[in-house]
Amino acid sequence: MPELSWSSDGHRILLDLLVLRAGDPTDMTSVQARALLDTGATVSGIGPRVIDELSLESYGKKRLKSATEEVFVDYYLFRIGFELPDEGPEGSAALPFVFDELDGFSWGRSADFDVILGMDVLRACDLMMMRNGRCTLAFGLT
Repeated sequence: MPELSWSSDGHRILLDLLVLRAGDPTDMTSVQARALLDTGATVSGIGPRVIDELSLESYGKKRLKSATEEVFVDYYLFRIGFELPDEGPEGSAALPFVFDELDGFSWGRSADFDVILGMDVLRACDLMMMRNGRCTLAFGLT
């Protein structure tokens, strides 16, 4: 099973990943992004920088409930990709592991992350965080 390992700052779990356009699974056009892993989020979301760089268009508004409010926000279709560690004999990077099309929300204000990675993706992964801040995310078929 492919996996990624990185270190957390102890306050938030941030991870680098790729955001890809939805629709055509052969389209590997992507944007590098920083994601906040949020086990309290039912669905994933993308911020304004990624939306602009991929020229994504909202397909409408949906209700989004948070712990403190309920609002209507734009929703987008996109895919999430994880770049796999170097596995080739020449040290070349492997193609990303791509999660199928996601139906995710957007937010209007800027943050120091571009993606909220919610349970729609995390439920298909094994996430482990050690006390020393080391994190591992395993995904894909066994």
